[in-house]
Amino acid sequence: MWFMISVQNLLRPSNGNKESELLNVAEESVTTPATSSKRNGLKMVMGILSICFLMSSCALFQPVTKADDKDKEEEELDPISGRRVYDPETGTYIEVKDVVLQDMDTVIWTEVPASAFPPITASDETYTGGSGSSDLIRVDDLGSEFLSTYNVALVLPFLTDRFNEFSTEINESAMKAINYYGGVQLALDQLRDEDISLNLSVVDSKANSYAVNTLLRSNQEMRNSNLIIGPFLRDNITLMADWAKKNEKVLVSPYSAAAGIVSKTPEYVQVNPSLRTHTGAILEHALANYRQDQIVLVSKDVPAERARLQYFQEEFKLRSGLFNAPPLQEFIISDESADLANMEVLPFIEIQDTTVFIVPNWDEAFVYALLRKIDISKLPEDEVIVYGMPQWMRFQRLEFDYYEKLNVHISSSSYINPLSSEVRNFKQRFFDKFGSIPTNEAYLGYDVMLYFSRMMKKYGTKFHLALEREPMQMMHTRFNFERVVAPAGRSGADLFDTIEQFENKYVNILKFEDFQFQLAK
Repeated sequence: MWFMISVQNLLRPSNGNKESELLNVAEESVTTPATSSKRNGLKMVMGILSICFLMSSCALFQPVTKADDKDKEEEELDPISGRRVYDPETGTYIEVKDVVLQDMDTVIWTEVPASAFPPITASDETYTGGSGSSDLIRVDDLGSEFLSTYNVALVLPFLTDRFNEFSTEINESAMKAINYYGGVQLALDQLRDEDISLNLSVVDSKANSYAVNTLLRSNQEMRNSNLIIGPFLRDNITLMADWAKKNEKVLVSPYSAAAGIVSKTPEYVQVNPSLRTHTGAILEHALANYRQDQIVLVSKDVPAERARLQYFQEEFKLRSGLFNAPPLQEFIISDESADLANMEVLPFIEIQDTTVFIVPNWDEAFVYALLRKIDISKLPEDEVIVYGMPQWMRFQRLEFDYYEKLNVHISSSSYINPLSSEVRNFKQRFFDKFGSIPTNEAYLGYDVMLYFSRMMKKYGTKFHLALEREPMQMMHTRFNFERVVAPAGRSGADLFDTIEQFENKYVNILKFEDFQFQLAK
């Protein structure tokens, strides 16, 4: 069974050059890499949206116009006509030029008979489609249904309502969604080889709550789904998680790391570890390599930031097994001046020993001032280890010499090893398909689609109840999902009513060494 997507066309008409050939899905050729970020962004949109958003009729796809035939065809072609309708008064067909087109808020899937309109495709992608019916194979003891084909809804902020055909600027959120979908496309290729059959619906959340509410009320693909992936924004996740709980749909949040979004919703699965999980991973690594008395927690004297230190203190008590265990040292900085000139670091540095500073802060100016102060305060024989947060990888003004000299470690929800053969192969396949280099979102889209599709195949529609059985090393990180239990709840395999959600508890600890971040030992 073949399906097509019917949405408003967002791409520019073909101008006869190589980029326009991406509009023909049958063409899989690789174009020359663009020389600017704007050109790469537009090229990526054309490559992926040509697959994601097809025209409403297969008959609209014509052979790509060659550059040297353009002028000739423009002279020969008649003007574009309106719709022809039958006039009962004259008994003839007349042309209607004022055709009203309905705005399309969502991706609408239309079944097209394969015999009448053979689909244009580079391969036999029979695993994709819309809300087609699936045969029930069996039901297990937990009520999980095993189907011949599973329906997946991918809800991302493509922002099609903000697309400007006259601009080469692409919204940052839209580019993340586009790259994510590119990774999903490569995962579908792999799933086809594994004989996993899916109906994939691609839906634009438009990054606003009104659009998401409209989807939940009226979109048939959402109602038929066995798995929903997305969206990105917290408010939209909250809306969709509440709907998923009421309708018993599994919702996988691939991007948000926020905690406390849902309450008693075992159908909600969070791929990105929360701040609390990062806290536990940092402390676990520090205690595995250094003594308790060497560790110093650092924070500005601000309630929200001091609360992060409390996470570490609570985790330390849990790991020590002693309720009355002495707390870790805390270094609270009250100076709020621009250069933090009055910061006194020296009393916390162990002479001729190792001092471990844990800094759960992502204010770049503060982190820069702190690292600079530590560097000028320590003696050459003093060893300093600094643990920071994922945001440190994106700092712009920091001198990476400080990262090297102070042995900076950070927690991260992902680590893409550039030396991995799997990563190199993925980069090549992504470039071959889309003519662009994959971003982190592409790796995320690939891993999430691959993992959860395999879980559905193995455990059926209630696969989320088996997540803890299936930790798996993926390309961008390891998936190690655990239940998050309500504070009053007790642990136990039979107490699913106490589950708040499922969360990936694996966090990568990276060390800055040889002027790059790599996995710490």
